This record gives sequence, structure tokens and C-alpha cells, in this order.
Amino acid sequence: MKRLLLLVLVLVYTVVLAEYVVVVRTEPFSWVYVDGIYRGIADMNGVLVLTFQTLGQYKISVTKSFYLPFEGIVFVTQAGQIVVQAPLKRAGQLRVFSNVYPVEVYAEDYYLGTIRSVKDTVLVPEGSQYLTFKASGYQPQTHLVNVAYAKETAVNLTLVEETLTVNLKIEPKTFSPNNDWYQDATSFYIYLSKPADLTVNIMDKSGKTVWTKSLKGKAGTNVLAWYGTGVEDGEYVVEVVANTTEESYTARETVAVDRSVYTYTKEKILTVSAIGLGAVLLMLLISSSR
Repeated sequence: MKRLLLLVLVLVYTVVLAEYVVVVRTEPFSWVYVDGIYRGIADMNGVLVLTFQTLGQYKISVTKSFYLPFEGIVFVTQAGQIVVQAPLKRAGQLRVFSNVYPVEVYAEDYYLGTIRSVKDTVLVPEGSQYLTFKASGYQPQTHLVNVAYAKETAVNLTLVEETLTVNLKIEPKTFSPNNDWYQDATSFYIYLSKPADLTVNIMDKSGKTVWTKSLKGKAGTNVLAWYGTGVEDGEYVVEVVANTTEESYTARETVAVDRSVYTYTKEKILTVSAIGLGAVLLMLLISSSR
């Protein structure tokens, strides 16, 4: 009995004192962070040993001047040592002179950062490469840029404004606002090539407006829901009008309201939920009576 007790105590002592070691290998004198908290600087060989007291998932971040930062996730699942390779790419600074801000910078679809004014710079990998510059409501531009390590490179941009275009899609095209929990509403998916003031009108067959909504539309996808409240069954015209200071664009589609079919979806869901809840309560009662 004493031997067993001693063995249990040794095991508990080992678990309590267990250390989980993560070795980060990177550029010499890089700064290392764990979950956003500074943990130390890599030595002259580019090594930093981190010790954790608990199992879990940790985000390792490594930074160094004129190098692209590294981020990675490490899973500590057992006592011992894990090696994390954190390679850093040499970089230079890029300054952007543009007729519009903010400008997002990409290198082969890899997001490098956002320039919000001429005072800002972003780190760009060393060497010659094609960089793409994007601004909301403007056509993207791609330029071949030669970036030297630890040096600043400047790019001059004149971005061209997008032509206003609108695309309207409706899903589902026919819906049934009868509170059966199946297609009780429909959604309007509105694409804008650039930000614009939006007005959405829904008109019946006589041309009377039965619903209207105004909003500030963003470039890309804008989604609105319509519940068909207070309207009769039938076909309706959905009209989307987009306006900027200089342009206007109108798109139209039809949508149908049809309450003729009741699916009993609500009753089925409530019944299944009630049965599941009853089973859980029964198991709790049985376990408490033992």
C-alpha cells in the first residue's frame, strides 16, 4: 500500500512539474511573442527556448526590423520539446503616392498592408515583383517594383474610378411568409462596383410601392431581407436604384409571394426539440434517483 501511494505521489509530482518546451528557430535577434505577449529575443544563432506550464494552442509571432513578420500556431499536447521553424523574409519599405487613400497592397494575392496616407509605409519582400494596389471603388493597378533590403522605394499611383454597375439577385425567387419556418422571407443580394446610395423599392402589379428601403451601399455584396409583411400573394417588382454624385444605375427583378402551401416545418422542429428535451430530462431524473 505504501509503495502504491509513493508511486501515485511521484506521478502527481511529475505532472505538476512537467514542462512543455517550444524551441523557436528564426533570424538572430528577432523578437518573439506568444499570443501577443513579448517573450524574448532570439540569440545570435536565432534560437529562443520557450517554456510552458500547461497544454494548449499558442500563437507564435516573430518580428525583426526590415523583415516580413512570421505568425504560426503551435499545439502543445504532451511534455517534451517542439521545434518551430520561423523563417523571415528580408524586406524593404514601400511608400505610396496616390490620388486616393486608403490603398491596400498585395504581392501575388498575399496581403502586405494598407497605406492610409503618404506618411505610411509597408514592408515588401526584397527583390523585383509585381505588386497590386487596390482602393474601394477604383480599378486595381499592378506595377513591377524593385525593392532593396532595408531601403525605401516609392510608387506613384493615379487610380481610375470604377464605373458604377449594379447586379441584383433574389433568393428565393418565390417565398411564403406564412410563419411555417420554411422560406418565410427572401433576400436581395445587391452587388455594387463602388460605394453608392441605394434605394430599394418593391412595387405591385399596379405600380404602387409597397415597401421601400434606403441605405449606404458598400462596394461588393449588400444583402437585404424582405418578409412580405402586409402584402397579398402575387408577383412584385424589385427595383434597386444606385446613385453617386455623378452616376445612376437601376436594376430590376421580380419576386413572388405564395402562401398557398403550409409545410409544417415549425411543428416538426418543435416536436423533435420537445422529444429531445424530454429524453434529457428523463436521463437526469434516472441518474438523480440512483
